[in-house]
Amino acid sequence: MPGRLVLHVGAMKSGTTFIQSRLFANKAMLRERGVLVPGREWLSQVYAAKHLLEGEGRMWDKHAAKVSAHPGTSVISMEYLGPARPAAAARVRETVAGEIEVVITARDLNRSIAAMWQETLQNGRTWGWQEYLDGIVAFRPGHRAPDAPVPETGRTFWRQQNLVRMARTWGEAVGPENVTVLTVPHPGAPRNLLWERFASVLGTDPDGFAPAPTQNESLGAASAQVMRRVNALLDEHGLPFPTGTPFRKGLLSKTILAGRKSDEPSIGLPVAPWVREHATEMVSGLQELGVRLVGDWAELEPVEVPGIDPGTVAEAEVTEAALVGLAGLLADVIRRDEEERAAARAAEAAASA
Repeated sequence: MPGRLVLHVGAMKSGTTFIQSRLFANKAMLRERGVLVPGREWLSQVYAAKHLLEGEGRMWDKHAAKVSAHPGTSVISMEYLGPARPAAAARVRETVAGEIEVVITARDLNRSIAAMWQETLQNGRTWGWQEYLDGIVAFRPGHRAPDAPVPETGRTFWRQQNLVRMARTWGEAVGPENVTVLTVPHPGAPRNLLWERFASVLGTDPDGFAPAPTQNESLGAASAQVMRRVNALLDEHGLPFPTGTPFRKGLLSKTILAGRKSDEPSIGLPVAPWVREHATEMVSGLQELGVRLVGDWAELEPVEVPGIDPGTVAEAEVTEAALVGLAGLLADVIRRDEEERAAARAAEAAASA
């Protein structure tokens, strides 16, 4: 008898990396409890989601077959699926036997704005902070001027953060009663609360799991400006993103610059009146759709993000962050060179012995 698929589709910057890391760090324990996490590693689910969205299907069909054959609960987590078009959502329903529960993790809008801007910079964008904010306001769902040009900044943000549209699309595919909005707790809540809520959807005890080994680290205000300028310079050199992703994002951004976040002012954002208004409209829209709630609607009320306007960060702080980044990259190159030289010497010694 077919089991149940818990399909976690985002939204982006809503604890998705934390949940995904914890799932794959505890695959064996979850399997002992009857919960299948298909794929050898999380990238398997990434490719499956991409194939589904691109209409190619091969990797998705493999995952769907494993899920359909498993009598218990299965879980797939990939935030790319949040803004899926209706055809892709319908394809999930067509290829998976048994019950499907779609989970949308939702964070308050103000924190999402600050988090999404620096994430776009880590993904190769060059948008300034105010440019980003202006685009979000201009492309706000339900408040767009009909003949106004469409800013790419706003289109990109709302594609990933229009929770009502996500819930409506997936609800049309699997039924709104099978869509769960899981709210991300406000700052100061117990660190494990998000996992406890997700585990409740899986139907398993949240205790006894190894911690998540991977965190999707954010940047401070100075490092965010460094990445914005680096992206622009790489574009000028004919190396647009995603060229060099392991170095520019994996090493420079996520490892070197993210590691000095505590040494920099944070990206701050007071709560604008339109943000409060949109949050109220969003909660009303989700409630009208009849989705299930895990958490508290009050956690979607926007809160102030403490920090500074990144457009005002001192040039000296940007320079310092850039130097730390340069030194970190050089250190990595030097270490790799030393390791290669040592390996070559060892090979010569073995050959002459």
